[in-house]
Amino acid sequence: MSPSGRSLKPSKLAGKLAAGPPAIVPQPHGGALYTGGVPGHDGSQTGRPPSELRARLRGSFANRVAVLEEIADNPESNPGDRIRAVDLLAKYGLGAATELTADAVRERLTSTLTLLREAIPAEALNSLLPRLRTIWTS
Repeated sequence: MSPSGRSLKPSKLAGKLAAGPPAIVPQPHGGALYTGGVPGHDGSQTGRPPSELRARLRGSFANRVAVLEEIADNPESNPGDRIRAVDLLAKYGLGAATELTADAVRERLTSTLTLLREAIPAEALNSLLPRLRTIWTS
């Protein structure tokens, strides 16, 4: 197809190719592109949009949840298969578990207070800190 959206006739395509290939422009990542694109290809056919593909995969996964449940609930299934099925159900149903230690919370709180001291005038900060303290100590 041409940039106008019409298909190139073989004679027009042959004429474009007979003029020689377009110049190659090196790219920073190490590849190269033709100036003006590939002869005879308008570039509008980019494949399935990623959002459409993800939606289809979500639907496909939702249809397979019953299979995971059957494996997890079947006492005759291999214990390893049952554990993996339960793990997958938990991973996608509950989300990944992240642990936050008390030390990590203290470090983040200290960093937050440092940032607040740098960004907020002392008078405003002095009225704000007692209110924040009640949130963190109740």
